[in-house]
Amino acid sequence: MKNHTWTQLEPGQIVTFTYKSKNEKKGFKRTIMVLNPRYRYKKKNGRTTFFVVGLQLDTQIKRPITSTKLETLISEFGGLQLDSGIKEIGRFDDNTNQAETKKIYKSLKDYIEKYKIFRTYNLRECRKRRVYLEDTWKRLPKDSLDDLSEEQKAIEFEI
Repeated sequence: MKNHTWTQLEPGQIVTFTYKSKNEKKGFKRTIMVLNPRYRYKKKNGRTTFFVVGLQLDTQIKRPITSTKLETLISEFGGLQLDSGIKEIGRFDDNTNQAETKKIYKSLKDYIEKYKIFRTYNLRECRKRRVYLEDTWKRLPKDSLDDLSEEQKAIEFEI
């Protein structure tokens, strides 16, 4: 786990942070896979607000997502990848815009509705607390990690 900043978040990263929603008295620790670190939303009154969009993998108040569900999620995104020493899920660009976020949501709509893991977090509220980048998250499925290590070995042999 590495200390990170909200401005450096990229899609596909797994992060842990404490978040207090409106109906909670205190904040709870949450682990999410980031889909869009800065989703722009225009309110009816004309003001613009930003959200962090992600798939909630674990919280202090609910049971974490199981490894089989996480394995299917990883396979939906195209597997694990290593980006500057950090394990990320899927093959995303560094910046995801609104249209790409909606496309991802539509492609995962059945999965999201079945397991209810899609979440948006108000970026203003998120920035009040630290965010930690999970470089070696202990709940990543072993099969996905093995595939990633084989892929890295193949790349090393080519060079």
